[in-house]
Amino acid sequence: MYRFLVLALSATLMLTSCDLERKRAEKDIARRFGHIETLLHDRALQAARLELDSIHLLYPRMVDARRQAKALDDTITLWESRRTLAYCDSLLPLKQHQADSIQRLFRYEKNEEYEDVGHYVYRALRIESNVDRTYLRAYVDDNADFYLISNFTGDYTLQHTRVKASVGDTYATTDDIGTDSPLNHAFDDGGMHWEIVTFKNETAGNVPVFIAQYAGERIKITLQGKRNYVFYLTDTDKKALAETYNLWVAKKDVALLQHELRKAQATIQRISR
Repeated sequence: MYRFLVLALSATLMLTSCDLERKRAEKDIARRFGHIETLLHDRALQAARLELDSIHLLYPRMVDARRQAKALDDTITLWESRRTLAYCDSLLPLKQHQADSIQRLFRYEKNEEYEDVGHYVYRALRIESNVDRTYLRAYVDDNADFYLISNFTGDYTLQHTRVKASVGDTYATTDDIGTDSPLNHAFDDGGMHWEIVTFKNETAGNVPVFIAQYAGERIKITLQGKRNYVFYLTDTDKKALAETYNLWVAKKDVALLQHELRKAQATIQRISR
């Protein structure tokens, strides 16, 4: 009998403790939701999200509270997506116009038989008339990828892997593209030696923006490798490289806005179902 009374009393105390704990939890949750309401009214969306996350973290068994928190989080996501949609809709035509204006300086090249992606080459630059000289060229493709190509021609081997552009003591360099890379190609023909090193996107380092920034200056180019070779960019090459960089920036802006636009539309559609 005594043992039964002890067990009954323990069970009662446990139920009472659980009930008190639940009431404290409900009170704290109500306080948090009140704070969240204030944050949402002030459009402090990130702070509201942190409070919603704390409800999931602190009260994993409070199903109704977590369901309400999830609904509010979806509301925040919907607001953010609609704001992104409006921003992209307003800015995209402007960025597209900028890209189209620059693109008029370029010709579009694509071999329909062998190439899936076309590319834009500065109109004043003719590769066929430059095969026997050392210079830098660049192009942008349909995917908004940028390619900086270093072309060396001479009667000896450089094995160059990097390009340095400098004006006085100020300079920028590309990444290293090793001679074992498929992007570093060399061959000999008729007693002459050619090296073609391609730097794609970020591997071009700050060289493209450096050339665009200092296009009015005399820019020295150093091809660095087993041996070094120095030359200066012509005015035509500086113009071509700077405009190609500008086209790349414009096309990247358009591509990013289009991506964010699609993502926002998909999110709105998912939440609004």
